[in-house]
Amino acid sequence: MLQKLQMNKNHDSSVNIMSLHRMGSRYPSRLSFSRSMLRTMIKEQWNIRRVKFDLNSQGYGNAIYEIDTPKKTYSLICFSQYIDDRARSDRVIANTWDTAYALVIGKISNDYVERLEKNIPLQESGRNTSKELVLSRANKSVRLFEKVVECLANGLQPEIEEINSVGYLLRTTAVYGSGKFGLADFERVKTITHFNQPFRAEMLSLYIIREFSIQLVEHIAYHRDPSKAVKLKKEIKQHIGIGNATGLGMAPFVIKHPKLIHQWVNQFEKTLDIIKKNTHIKKDNIEKYISLLLKSQTYLNEVLTADKLQKKKNNQSYEELSKIIDYCKNTSLENFNWSQLINYAENNVSFDTQEILKVQIIELYPEVADPLAENMSISDDLSINTDSKVSDLIEIIEKNYSWAININFKEKNNNYLFWYVSEEKLEPRLGERYNEPGANLEQPLGIAKMVYDLYKFIKTLDNKIIFFTITEFLILYPEYRGVIRRIQSLNNFKYAEVKDNILAKNVLPINMLRFKLSFFGASRYDPKSDKWLRVNFFHGAPYFEDLNIDNSDQWGFATMNSYI
Repeated sequence: MLQKLQMNKNHDSSVNIMSLHRMGSRYPSRLSFSRSMLRTMIKEQWNIRRVKFDLNSQGYGNAIYEIDTPKKTYSLICFSQYIDDRARSDRVIANTWDTAYALVIGKISNDYVERLEKNIPLQESGRNTSKELVLSRANKSVRLFEKVVECLANGLQPEIEEINSVGYLLRTTAVYGSGKFGLADFERVKTITHFNQPFRAEMLSLYIIREFSIQLVEHIAYHRDPSKAVKLKKEIKQHIGIGNATGLGMAPFVIKHPKLIHQWVNQFEKTLDIIKKNTHIKKDNIEKYISLLLKSQTYLNEVLTADKLQKKKNNQSYEELSKIIDYCKNTSLENFNWSQLINYAENNVSFDTQEILKVQIIELYPEVADPLAENMSISDDLSINTDSKVSDLIEIIEKNYSWAININFKEKNNNYLFWYVSEEKLEPRLGERYNEPGANLEQPLGIAKMVYDLYKFIKTLDNKIIFFTITEFLILYPEYRGVIRRIQSLNNFKYAEVKDNILAKNVLPINMLRFKLSFFGASRYDPKSDKWLRVNFFHGAPYFEDLNIDNSDQWGFATMNSYI
């Protein structure tokens, strides 16, 4: 039975907020990167136009979309090719895909198309330059793509229930950026391009790939029967997002970029803290809030997943939201405030429900959330304070890492897993320390164990060691340089660490994936194991031709009746 998870009374505790159970309960919000990107597109009057659509009757060939921003023009090139059905896979080890993409700086000349055509469909095996910002690929949905083509070719519309059962026509299996495989690194990107916020270039790519998926099925349908073929109705196609299958490759990011993770969580918490100071809640706000919770219930009822745990979480949240709605209806306006509602939720409902409750509160206050969503970037530089004493280091550890040094790592189950990088695909993997070889290749991601080892080691030394400077200590024990740099650098970044043991036998890596994906703006979580899942981007979002200031933020928790 799924138990209700409760925080302790200090709801601002970073230990609670950054526990894996809490991280794995996150939902997208107004601060998510997909949401903030669309607002920026409208505010700055970006323009997206299709300048090339050189596809044959079966939909194979290439297309180019140009994106004009106040700073410069970018281009997304799309390659579509035939692949055997047996070759279609979500696995990162795949080496062929239905479609492949690159977002590049500037316009694309014919010569440039030729170079990209030789490299982009190869993905990791191709040669990329710093002119390319994003590299991606996507496969057709086996269940939905052909069904939609057939309907349109016969002059019919697919049932929205069929659309809802899958949610996308194309499903990406990677969206690479930030310097991977020769692409432009983020430091360069945020200086010379318009994409100065994390993953904005990636979100733009996904948004246009979604547009391409619609135009692709309509194109194939037309050529299948020009006399009968129709285009997708607006209310049908808006319920189509762009799918994504993602796995362990995403998890190490959360460990390797601690300051950035702090910034994301801190902006979210800052938004809530500002809102909670508002003690004069209008009746209209409460009524709007209740409607958002009812919409969330409908969303939960419509999301399909085969994963037993996710089903239980969705069902439990559906039921618990009724309890929250009753609270809102039965509390007098004079006594109602957001802080009390959050406190009530923390003591009465699960983490998932608490997160829904919070993101829907934030929906009511765009004037608070939206400016903060434009400040989600921060330098990840770490440095060592060489002049401080070992005693200072001990004090920081005991203050910030009590959750780590109290873990019993002598117990095998607490040191059961190891993270490494596969040689073939350069992707993170998990091994079982006592059952598999390869622990010698372990990546330094088990922060709890690293801090624990350092702390226990210092405690074994002569008491005089506490008066040593960090420089003196590292001359004797240089192997601790990395963890000391991390401990010192993150002293004032309370949300920087995952405050759990990711080496434990019972750890669920998928919690880190969902955490990161929530900030991207992904929805419709569909776990396929504890290590990978499928999600949907821009599900319910307006397409560019319909995008305006009034509808750019109305698509969270999209349902089948959202477009009536």
